Amino acid sequence: MIEELPADVPGIGVFKASEKLTDADYQKFITPIESLIKEYGRISLFLELENFRGWESKAIWDDFKIGQSHPYDFERIAIVGEQTWERWITLLAKPFTHAKIRYFKYDQRNDAWDWLKENALSAIQQQPNAAPYQQVLIAIDFSTQAAQVLHRGLALASREGAKISLIHVVDAPIFDDDSVDYIFPRESRETARQIELANIRLRRLAELAGASKALTVCFSGNPKMEISRYAEKHNVDLIVVGSHGQSRLTTVLGSTAAGLLAHAPADVLVVS
Repeated sequence: MIEELPADVPGIGVFKASEKLTDADYQKFITPIESLIKEYGRISLFLELENFRGWESKAIWDDFKIGQSHPYDFERIAIVGEQTWERWITLLAKPFTHAKIRYFKYDQRNDAWDWLKENALSAIQQQPNAAPYQQVLIAIDFSTQAAQVLHRGLALASREGAKISLIHVVDAPIFDDDSVDYIFPRESRETARQIELANIRLRRLAELAGASKALTVCFSGNPKMEISRYAEKHNVDLIVVGSHGQSRLTTVLGSTAAGLLAHAPADVLVVS
């Protein structure tokens, strides 16, 4: 089967192929591919192979037809696999497309992403009519990735001349309807203490990064919902968030990053 997965950079299609591919799989695959081509023109692909067992005969013909129909519509194709024989797929595909194709092992998957993003981000930055960002919101979760996320967000905001806000959301339930007599208070003392400590940590992190003038905001709730609400209310046009990545593509996006990609009212840059 072929499954489409979310991507954090425009112009890159992300798919996972597993088991033996059939004609029906390719019919489902063609639709999102052609939609991406229609929207972005030339695109790149990230294809993860997991428990992959090749193609049925009709599916091989389908693969050939995609290459023939779109010989110039693919910029780069990164194939990430776990079996030695899968490397030969790149050699078999090259005669049917003008795209640059590279094979990566699973422990090189970040290199594959960087290779694709390098091309996609370069194309975006070269667009002459792209308006600069005005309000950049950097979501900090105090994980080991936080410093990297902050560094990337500050560098981009500096280049764009944008205002900077740092936000941390304490992941805790909060009740909005004051008319209901809840057993528990709207915000527990423990949550309030966590917010106070988060404020201190966030200010310290900003100071260490040389961004002492940045606005820092801490409150509680569901992170992806609260970040989206804040962004909409304050006219944020770019949200920078960490991926919380793991080793496989299916788990590379944490729930906050995935939720923001789907519902945020602004552009989202996921730092991996």
